[in-house]
Amino acid sequence: MIKYTETIQLPLAADQLLSYLQNITVQPYKPLSCGYIHSHELKSLPDFRLMEGVIVPPHSDGIAGYRPILMLRNPSNSYIVRGTDQTLSPQKRGTLIVLDIDIQHEVRSTDPNGRLGNWSGLVWGLSGQPLLKAEWSTENVAEMAKQEFLKLCGTIHERLESSIASTSARNSLALC
Repeated sequence: MIKYTETIQLPLAADQLLSYLQNITVQPYKPLSCGYIHSHELKSLPDFRLMEGVIVPPHSDGIAGYRPILMLRNPSNSYIVRGTDQTLSPQKRGTLIVLDIDIQHEVRSTDPNGRLGNWSGLVWGLSGQPLLKAEWSTENVAEMAKQEFLKLCGTIHERLESSIASTSARNSLALC
């Protein structure tokens, strides 16, 4: 069940962030080709996971906890992460979702044939694990996740800008 959503302004485009994350997966990145969902560990980012999926049938993870997800790709805004009893609109890129994983939830699509491709989200949790309800309130999860996502996005944005500046400087020197 979705307990909280907020669209946050990222310091870089979701496509840039997704591309960067795909390049730092622990195992060489391969798009989801079978199953419903896959989680990729990220080098030097133990609290984050890149999650990709298609339609996911109703289920409960059996853990009394929350999983904050930042939607990075939702082809044609066709996928809807929701509790099975919830009526929600598809989550757009940049939407922070706090999912209660103990309650039945699913990922639906306006395209039941899945021709649009995978959705992708960045997941945050201490050591990549769900945040337990006994220790966290929905509001605390939402606020901390927002801070962590924005901090990570800012760091990645700086790295990308620095890399572009270095490349430009090298190219300028090569022309001299």
